[in-house]
Amino acid sequence: MRLLRLLALCTAGALVLAPAPALASTALAAPTGLQAVHVSDTGADLWWSHDNLTVQDVVQRKVGGTWTEYARGAYGSLALTGLQAGTAYTFRVYSLPSETSGYAASPPSAPITFTTLSGPDTVAPSAPSAPLFSSVTTTGVSLVWGESTDNVQVTGYHLQQLVGGAWTTIRTVDAFSRFQRVTGLAAGTAYTFAVIAFDARGNTSARSAAGTVSTLATTATPTCQAQIILFSPGFMVTVTITNTTAAPVSGWAVRFNLAATATVGSVFSGVLTRTGGTGTITPPAWGGTINPGGQLMTGFAGNATPFTPPESFTLNGIPCTVV
Repeated sequence: MRLLRLLALCTAGALVLAPAPALASTALAAPTGLQAVHVSDTGADLWWSHDNLTVQDVVQRKVGGTWTEYARGAYGSLALTGLQAGTAYTFRVYSLPSETSGYAASPPSAPITFTTLSGPDTVAPSAPSAPLFSSVTTTGVSLVWGESTDNVQVTGYHLQQLVGGAWTTIRTVDAFSRFQRVTGLAAGTAYTFAVIAFDARGNTSARSAAGTVSTLATTATPTCQAQIILFSPGFMVTVTITNTTAAPVSGWAVRFNLAATATVGSVFSGVLTRTGGTGTITPPAWGGTINPGGQLMTGFAGNATPFTPPESFTLNGIPCTVV
């Protein structure tokens, strides 16, 4: 009987097979977390999360009770421009897969509604927190300050220095550059800094509280600090060498007690050698010269059983400060 059926399907010597039934595609997951941020009188940013298999998102706007396509080709975010002041907008998003993935478009996200500002933004950002200081040398210092907030968006900061009793802007940076390195300073000198935030409309915050820092004084020999993090039986050592002299430093050597039973793993920015119970780190192959006012961080990780962490660090025979 089966043979008769096969013969019946043969036409002109060719076997004609019946088409396989189509398989239903699996829909992508609907986008989530749709939100409108940085809402101004003429614009806003839409942010959302989507399925990992998404190749593009389609943004829809509800107009007169009907969903219409607003933008295509977005991917997790969209900047809205040319909006009308004091107007309510409603949006939603759905995701599209690649044509050959075997997936179908997602259902739409939950919609969101927001209202643009009634006029140009006149609200100033909040004042940043006072700057904090780190990596202080004879000629430079690193600063970081707390983030300001704004009803629309903080777009940047003015870093100011008190010079001759007057505040002077020495650097203007974007909102993501709140860590700055200031160089070209004089040794053994106090410097005072503060920060002002601003937004896209030019509204500026009050000046932050001032922060004062003193650069290191020039010394006859470079200085070093050793930080030892213990997690028995392991340890992590970081040695910071600061050139507080007036000339470049090269050929330096950091020595320390290192138990013969200790095992050393990774070493960075230096070459570690061992002799008995002593370890020595010398400059790396790329040189390791430290210019005046410069710093170099070197160190290593390891473990020891019984637990005996490294100790008694010196730089060129002068004890390092342990922090």
